Amino acid sequence: MQHVLRDNYTIAKIRGEKGLLLDRQQLYSLAEFRSQGEILGVLSDGTYGRELSELKEESSPIEVERAIRLGFARAVKILFASAQGSVRDFLQEFTYRFDAYDLAALIVFKAEGKTWEEFIATRQPLAILKESELHRLYSLDDIRAIVGIMGDRTLEARVRDFAMEDISGERAAFVRDIITGWGEERFYNYINDKLRGSDRANCLPIVGVTIDLMNLAIVLRSKLIGISKVEDHLIRGSWKLDRKTMGQVTAAQDVGQALELISSHSYYGRILGSGRQRYEETKSLSFIEVALRKHSINLSRRTFAGFPYTLGIILAFLILKENEARNLSAMFAGVGAGIKPDQIRSLAAIPD
Repeated sequence: MQHVLRDNYTIAKIRGEKGLLLDRQQLYSLAEFRSQGEILGVLSDGTYGRELSELKEESSPIEVERAIRLGFARAVKILFASAQGSVRDFLQEFTYRFDAYDLAALIVFKAEGKTWEEFIATRQPLAILKESELHRLYSLDDIRAIVGIMGDRTLEARVRDFAMEDISGERAAFVRDIITGWGEERFYNYINDKLRGSDRANCLPIVGVTIDLMNLAIVLRSKLIGISKVEDHLIRGSWKLDRKTMGQVTAAQDVGQALELISSHSYYGRILGSGRQRYEETKSLSFIEVALRKHSINLSRRTFAGFPYTLGIILAFLILKENEARNLSAMFAGVGAGIKPDQIRSLAAIPD
């Protein structure tokens, strides 16, 4: 009964918003459009209409992505407006993740020699860090000093071996994964340690798979750049990826052998069974993120079919909404760049 009283209004709101999410066929069809203007016309009456209406056909991919992020942020803020107690705490913990994504982007942009203006156009609207704080951090050249604003020595220790002038390509991606992984780890710890009962049971599978696959990506990327002691950079904690399997993956000679080991895992073999082949075809690890997002979407859909009055329903909606926003950004960018429809769809996380 406590769940019903606490969540009833928020859950009713979420179920209404879920009905407005774009379905698989709608997302697929967007890749067929010939211009961003056509996509803007189709979406102008939807949930992102307010933000997209301010764009022009010649708007840059960054401007479009920013508008879509603002639309996602507005949906979360609407939930905040009615949330109380543990629901509000949960939403707060969910949004804390975005500070890590801002810091990771800041470091990568700075390492690439990009300007402050280029970075700030990509910042996360839901992040807590103020623009003035980010501006100050952009003037620093010490990665450890930049992440020090989070006040977490564990995070500082994980990046202490990296210098701004030495990171590019896979090394920059490695540092990014460490920082964003720390942000997801913090949310995972909140769910694992603070929640109880059905709240914890419904949320843990979604955040657990995120932790596991982010750790896997860190291990695989360490092999590409020659990091010998990857344990110093890993997320503390795991869900289905047990210590024995992680030890075998870490000890693997190369990325291909590590992915072959994962393909036989009882849980992740279903998600990454063709991982080695996909890596050998593309020489990229981006397929892991896409696989993670697809699996998170599937888990979120299943959660909606269960008991309605848990924090899991709220998390499931947030995951679906966040991935919808990211998929839309991929569609806009792909169409704007003149990429073929099938290639555009491969950049998005659209479950089969």
